[in-house]
Amino acid sequence: MKNRRPISEWINDKLREPEGETFKAGKWRFWFLLLIGLSILNAIMTALIFGGDSQGAIVSIVLAVGALIGWVTVGTLYYSDSSDGQMASRVSLLDSITLLFVIAHFCGLLWVLGHLYTIRRAEAKYEARAAMVNEELKKVSTDNVKIAEAVAVAAKEATKAEKLRNDTAYQQRKAAEAGARISGSRVAPAGQSPSLSTSPIELERPEKPKESSLGFLAEWDALIRLANFGELILAAVTLIYIRNRSARFNAQGASGAFFPVATLSHKDYSPKPALYVHSSQKTTPVATGGREKAAEALRDHLRVISSGLPNHHFKVDLRKPEEGGGLWIRLYGSREGKEKMIAKTKQSDKLLAAVNRPDFRERLTRELIACGFPIEGGER
Repeated sequence: MKNRRPISEWINDKLREPEGETFKAGKWRFWFLLLIGLSILNAIMTALIFGGDSQGAIVSIVLAVGALIGWVTVGTLYYSDSSDGQMASRVSLLDSITLLFVIAHFCGLLWVLGHLYTIRRAEAKYEARAAMVNEELKKVSTDNVKIAEAVAVAAKEATKAEKLRNDTAYQQRKAAEAGARISGSRVAPAGQSPSLSTSPIELERPEKPKESSLGFLAEWDALIRLANFGELILAAVTLIYIRNRSARFNAQGASGAFFPVATLSHKDYSPKPALYVHSSQKTTPVATGGREKAAEALRDHLRVISSGLPNHHFKVDLRKPEEGGGLWIRLYGSREGKEKMIAKTKQSDKLLAAVNRPDFRERLTRELIACGFPIEGGER
């Protein structure tokens, strides 16, 4: 029986990414699912808070906005891996701010929804208890009416009996005055009318909740809607930045430039058409392909830039066309005989197309600084 691979090794194999593409696939596996999942949950919870039979349109709108935010998230994540280093870093920063905001929005909505359900349960309990008390009071009121009617009937009968007794006594008195003999029997006194009590019955009334759901929603309504606005505006700001940055980047590429004009100049340098010196100090002949020739010229410029950086050197690696083209520029430093990568950036082939411009090295220096390379001699 073959030994089964540990789950840790299987996970590592699934998550392993090529060098230079760290978190490129991972952002879709983790970042995207977290952001889109929270955005959808925020939309659902907002709909639950403000939804109702008379607010179906509001529910539909909120869910539609949640879907739009999810779609925008796809675009912003894609451009966070742009060949424009500045765009990639700043879009990633905006994405990070958006994720933090969405998490804060989710926690706020979760608290509001939970507290709202607590208030609604208390209101439902109060309404049920109040209905029961009202039913009991109605029953007591009906019984009191019946008792009052019975008392009225008994009083009427007592009045009749009293009148009959008085008439009988009068007739007997008249007969006695006329000399008639009156038997010893006497007219029985009228019976006492029944004593029925209709005193009010006190029922314990339920205590009304101190906080109402309508009042609670009125208190938090503005903040919830402001949070919804925040999600939308962050997505819009990211798209606006991508739109303007890409327009500028594309316009520079069309004119042969790929980054802003810098102030640094190296007038004394003339490119060497010779050999590329690797970190191992071995030389390889220059390839005859157009991209290889441009890459070799780029390496010459980078050697001049690294001349002011002791124990540091650059490496340039061309990406294959099937990989999307472009190239990687990496800066390495030597410490105690060990080589360590300090910084890297992915650039498009527009950089190679501009390598023969007279101000190429100044622009290259500024671009590297903007991408976080710890080099001197240029402006940020």
